[in-house]
Amino acid sequence: MNHLNTIFTLNGWIVSPYTQKTLSYLRFKGIPHREKAPSALELIGKVKKNVGRPVMPTMVTPEGEWWQDSSEIIDKLELQFREKPVVPPTPKQKLAAYLLELHGDEWLILSALHYRWTEPKSDQFIVSEFGRLAAPWLPKFINRLIGARIKKMMMQYMPRFGINGSAGQGVRNYTTQLIENLELHFQQHPYLLGNRPCVGDFAIFGSMYAHLYRDPGSKPLFDNAPNLVLWINRMLDPGQHLIQTSTFLENDQIPETLTPIFKVFFAEQFPYIQQLMQSIDQYLQANPTANRLPRVIGESSFTIGNIASKRQQFTFSQWKLQRALEGYQSLSDTDKAPVDAWLRLVNGEGFKQMNIKRQVIRRDFKEVLA
Repeated sequence: MNHLNTIFTLNGWIVSPYTQKTLSYLRFKGIPHREKAPSALELIGKVKKNVGRPVMPTMVTPEGEWWQDSSEIIDKLELQFREKPVVPPTPKQKLAAYLLELHGDEWLILSALHYRWTEPKSDQFIVSEFGRLAAPWLPKFINRLIGARIKKMMMQYMPRFGINGSAGQGVRNYTTQLIENLELHFQQHPYLLGNRPCVGDFAIFGSMYAHLYRDPGSKPLFDNAPNLVLWINRMLDPGQHLIQTSTFLENDQIPETLTPIFKVFFAEQFPYIQQLMQSIDQYLQANPTANRLPRVIGESSFTIGNIASKRQQFTFSQWKLQRALEGYQSLSDTDKAPVDAWLRLVNGEGFKQMNIKRQVIRRDFKEVLA
């Protein structure tokens, strides 16, 4: 048998946060895999043909099936590789893990984009990286032209996230505070919820490493965060840093050192999610027979780092929210009691009132209404 037919292939670039999230997971689980950096031609050809758009990461299974989206890839692999689960089984930690994933995937990405495309010291590096990865067979000077074109496209994309203008300072406020909070946490714990990484670790690691730590313009953010850097190094190959009995904290504990991070989540990201869900509800009232949501459903105000701005509302966030909400809503009243007490502690009582009228599911690489 051809050895390559017994392993998974992960398609993605080192500069991609969701690729690095998935790669760290594969290494932790010890799943046989190989990494492939698809060229621009492969992205718009083979990748688009199989998943509908030129996106990363994608994964090809040993059977030749294509998967797309980092969270869905991890979900599917968790069903096949059940040792060392990355979603805690206990109620509080499970909710915390999914909220941290939501924060890393959908909010920390604002920091990643802002610093990458606005820091002058990152400009030459990232333009060269994108050009090299897009067309590795071409001379360096042409690579730089390609990278510059990609940068121009990304700069046009940033206003959709509301991180242009004065909001840039808000992103910086948020980022430096998050790094300080994570540094304090990792002084006491090797991972977010104990001695084993959870889905939240992988999500936060993606943007933290692929953008903020690797890019020269933002790397100085870590100068006074040695324990956060040690965590990044552990996440680069977490399977090498664990003993067989490594697990999450006992008794469904959430470390107190994470409280400031969750308070920021509920003070800034959660109100944006609430507005998004209101817009989705209004759309469904006006379009009761719809079977899909538009990718962008409107615009809303939001706050980051105590600075207000406006941004587009991306409906994909509902699917990520459902992961956290489904676990909570399935709990008995007895099991909900300690979770509710924790939500009060982090100013997250509004989470209990969330009500999704129609679920979003992923089918054929698209989000559709159930």
